[in-house]
Amino acid sequence: MRFNTHSATRPSGIYRRIVHQIGWLTIAIATLVLLSWFFDIEAGKRILPGFQSMKFNTAMCFLACGLILRYKALIYRPCSDCPVTLTIAAFLLIIPGLTLLEYFSGWQLGIDNPFVQDTATPPSDWPGRMSIGTALCFGLIGAAWMATVLPVRHSTIALQVLALTVFTISGSALTGYVFGIQQFELTIFSTMALHTSLLFVLCSTAMLLVRPNEGIMASATSPYVGGRSVRKLLPFIIVTPILMCWLSLKGLQAGYYSEAFGFAISAVSSILVLSFVGWFGADALNREEERFRSTIDSSPVATVMVDQAGIIQMANQLAHSLFLYPRNHLVGKPLESLLPLRFREEHSVFVRGFMNAPQQRMMGEGRELFALRHDDSEFPAEIALNPVHTVEGRYIMASVMDITERLKAEEKILRLNRIHKVLSGINTLIVRVQTRKALFEEATRLTVEEGELLAAMIVEYNHDSGQGTVLNQHAANNKFSNRPLSKAETAIVGECLQNHRIVIKNELRKPDYNRGFNDLINLGVGALVAFPLTHRDQELQVALLLYREDAFSFDQAEMRLLNEVAGDISFAIANLAKSHQLEYLTHFDSVTELPNRLLFTDRLQQAILQAEWRKNVFSILYVDIDRFRQVNDSLGHTVGDYVLCKVAERILACVAEADTVARWGGDEFIVLLPDRSGADASEIATCINGQLHSVISLENGRELFVSCSMGIAECDGTGIDVDVLINRARTAMATIKEQGGNDYRHFIASDHGTLSDALALETSLRHALEERQLELYYQPQIDIASRQLVGLEALLRWQHPTEGLVPPDHFIPLAEKTGLIIPIGKWVLYEACRQAAAIPGLRVAVNLSARQFHQENLVTVVQEVLDKTGMPPAYLELEITESALIYEVEAAIDTMSQLSSLGVSISLDDFGTGYSSLSYLKRFPIDTLKIDKSFINEVTTDPGSEVIANTIIAMAHSLNLKVIAEGVETEEQLAMLRERECDQAQGYLIARPMPFSEVIAKFQL
Repeated sequence: MRFNTHSATRPSGIYRRIVHQIGWLTIAIATLVLLSWFFDIEAGKRILPGFQSMKFNTAMCFLACGLILRYKALIYRPCSDCPVTLTIAAFLLIIPGLTLLEYFSGWQLGIDNPFVQDTATPPSDWPGRMSIGTALCFGLIGAAWMATVLPVRHSTIALQVLALTVFTISGSALTGYVFGIQQFELTIFSTMALHTSLLFVLCSTAMLLVRPNEGIMASATSPYVGGRSVRKLLPFIIVTPILMCWLSLKGLQAGYYSEAFGFAISAVSSILVLSFVGWFGADALNREEERFRSTIDSSPVATVMVDQAGIIQMANQLAHSLFLYPRNHLVGKPLESLLPLRFREEHSVFVRGFMNAPQQRMMGEGRELFALRHDDSEFPAEIALNPVHTVEGRYIMASVMDITERLKAEEKILRLNRIHKVLSGINTLIVRVQTRKALFEEATRLTVEEGELLAAMIVEYNHDSGQGTVLNQHAANNKFSNRPLSKAETAIVGECLQNHRIVIKNELRKPDYNRGFNDLINLGVGALVAFPLTHRDQELQVALLLYREDAFSFDQAEMRLLNEVAGDISFAIANLAKSHQLEYLTHFDSVTELPNRLLFTDRLQQAILQAEWRKNVFSILYVDIDRFRQVNDSLGHTVGDYVLCKVAERILACVAEADTVARWGGDEFIVLLPDRSGADASEIATCINGQLHSVISLENGRELFVSCSMGIAECDGTGIDVDVLINRARTAMATIKEQGGNDYRHFIASDHGTLSDALALETSLRHALEERQLELYYQPQIDIASRQLVGLEALLRWQHPTEGLVPPDHFIPLAEKTGLIIPIGKWVLYEACRQAAAIPGLRVAVNLSARQFHQENLVTVVQEVLDKTGMPPAYLELEITESALIYEVEAAIDTMSQLSSLGVSISLDDFGTGYSSLSYLKRFPIDTLKIDKSFINEVTTDPGSEVIANTIIAMAHSLNLKVIAEGVETEEQLAMLRERECDQAQGYLIARPMPFSEVIAKFQL
């Protein structure tokens, strides 16, 4: 087992530097002596002639001592880890040990003159051998260092005791030199060189300072008064006796007095020294105690020092003031006398436990503790206990603090924190609360539970009747439940709301106050405050009442927070009102107060889902007021709004409570009829028509009749959405409106598939151009006389990815209407020219729509296409419908003239179907007339069509124009046209429209 015999404390500060310097000095002197032996320098060996010399072995041992001191000063750690210390200590034990063995055994072991011969010492004095005293001192030094290495108990004490022994031996030898004595008769004080004794004194001093804070050196190096006093007196204690004895000896040797008187002088000097030391020590202790007491008295905390028996040994001035005792009257009293009787028994047990395990702690930790004053009054206290160890025994230093104000401050902070928590809860409540009732319930609950109030009420006040109504209340106990407001409380609420300010009653138990508050006092209420929650100009007048048990508990800081709480509740009330108003405006029409489009759409969506789940049907009725614009234009919007309200009333009169009537738009209403078929909807539509037959009387006395057009759509909930269903009903309504209105119609499903909807068609058409869904087909044109191919007409086709081939009459009018015909027409022109340019001499005809013909940059576009594709202008024919020329005839003639100047041909398409004047026909710079196929279809069966065709052919030839007949489907038609000398023909008889590659293959172009 290993004992903690050496501390790991490093020599600190000045002591470490002293050890360090002594180590260097010892090494330096030992080295000089060794060199003096090598070079035979007598001054280095013995300092002065006649003095004893330091032997070679002695110098080597001092060198070892210096090294170990140097090592200890630099690297200080537990010596069990220091092989260097162990090695040097062994060396210091071996060399002097062998020397002592030689002295006492008479042997010659050959260690006296190991390197250099000592020729100056007589043989009788053992040349080269260190003295017995020197060897003994080195042995003690070696043993001391060995004790620090080996696991020896109290190694520090051993080190310091052995160092003091060496100091005593060497100090005696050194003192002998002071008194002129170089030879000693005692064995251990035998001959010792001057510098040997000096180095022993220095080395032993350094050994004492290696561990300055341990062992017997702890008192001397202490920073306290004892250590400081010893360090101050040490030079006086050492020097004074030596000096007095030296003076006594010199006086004796000079014959000034007898030997007895010399001893008397030495004794008196020792008494003086001891007396001075005692006086100085007592003075230092007195000053230290005075400073200690002054420090204790100046402490900001009441402090008492108690012995192990619990008796007060010291108390500062603040302790006397705190406990109301005259000065010094606390000393000698038991500490228990400062505690109330209920704490004394427990205190005795606590003190015994504290003395058994003294440590810094708080007395009564974890529970309330009270102290007792001299006048028997009590106060809450906090007592800190600190153990104090002195030579006289153990004491307890008790610091007592009156924590009354701190507890009040803590309670105030707790109250404010609780109100902050209430405020936070109210802020969260504002975000999530949906109704005023829920707001009042949660606000009162949070205020009472989180704010730890006795009760909270929200009261509505009627200024006219002077009565208050409790809208909500929450209390910490059941005594407040369902109790009516007292007159005093009602008066407080009235004052609060009438003046719109806070009313506080902070001491209800005060005689001047308690009139009318007796019932509240009986319920334990000590303070009451009222906060206004609404403004005076608001219809709803509401106040917040808060009740607390303690009087004067609503202080200024808390009132600021509570006012914020009331402000947040007030904001929430206003916000809910605005939210409800916004909610109403969001879902209801402000004119008719019917559900609006948003709410009706939601209900219709729910009806569709229910119909799908329950496998039943429902219907909607789309109502549009006939000629309502005339009402607004002639009578004004105010009358229009009045009419809307009356129509809404009459529609509501025809439906059940479960049905929904909504205003869909300006003059449009939609009726949702759950679980009603189309036949049921017809009955309701008939009822509405009957209701509207009644006159509407206006405020100015005028009478007004209105009618409605209605569309009915039935839904079974499968494969339909809200927009489609409404569009069906609207379509049916629009159909009946076109027929004159004042009736209803059921929706009939369209045969055009999904692309019957114009918006869907437009969207798909825009994608068609971007995604290359459009393509060109070509219908051949032949010379009738030779039946040879003379050209192709480019026809646009749309290959839809899901609908397949879409007929041109379905999308061309929409493209014309939306303006998409411009980019589509440009693409058709470019693509036709690009493909035709690849076949030299192939003429191609391209149709120009009316909108395309009238675009300002048409000529530029045509020129660019010709340039980019390399199409010869002579082989391009632009077909313009007759209807495109009837407006802005002069501008049309100018455009055609510019196109003709490019070298392209112009043909007039669908001739005979338009309204163009024949007078303009001769002015148009055209090359060809195309007879519309409506005439060609009946040219062989209808004499009228035959006459028209003959006339067009004759007129065209008279104007030097070529004629092309469209829609030729039979040989009879072609033969008749040949007889009438028609120039060219196209139609299914010749070939149907086909892709360009098929045309090339069929006609081998």
